Amino acid sequence: MTLVSKAISLLGFSPAKAPLISVVLHFRRPRALSDQDVQAAVTRAWGRDVRKELNEHIVSRPPISFVKFDRIFLMLSNVSKPYCPAKYLEQALKEFPELRQKKVVKEHKAFLSIDLQNPKAPRRSVKDDCYRRMCRLAAEFVDESCLGVYFPETAHLRPNDREVKNALRSDRPLKEITNWGEAHISANLRT
Repeated sequence: MTLVSKAISLLGFSPAKAPLISVVLHFRRPRALSDQDVQAAVTRAWGRDVRKELNEHIVSRPPISFVKFDRIFLMLSNVSKPYCPAKYLEQALKEFPELRQKKVVKEHKAFLSIDLQNPKAPRRSVKDDCYRRMCRLAAEFVDESCLGVYFPETAHLRPNDREVKNALRSDRPLKEITNWGEAHISANLRT
């Protein structure tokens, strides 16, 4: 333990945790996710397949897949249970004031999370690029069973609508998701 970390500990401060840089898709029902599904999604989302000569790869061990592409390393978790455990459901519902958000939280039965594993604690411009890649990959899995998309770092939840794929594929996906939430929640609170 360094002198600085000892001093911080003695003062009662806990070390800052790195934010969870993740995109979570909520689904009505569990879905199969094969190695070929991940491979095809990567190719569609990023315009090319992984290249072994660049030390890029996809490794699937359901329910987990790992994708190393360019300079990022992602973990995809395809889970056949709700993202929010039942004991935290009421608390989660209070976090989302909009009725469609509450519906996503209540009705989803499975989720797919795309979590950034590396780089750790990226600076803003690198993080923005990682989110762009993650969101473009997530857009490939959005279908009629997808109820919504959630960003744990910012706590924004957007129900699936006909524009969510475009928002995920945009150059500024977090802004698109955030703008939807603010606009819809404000409108609903006024009525």
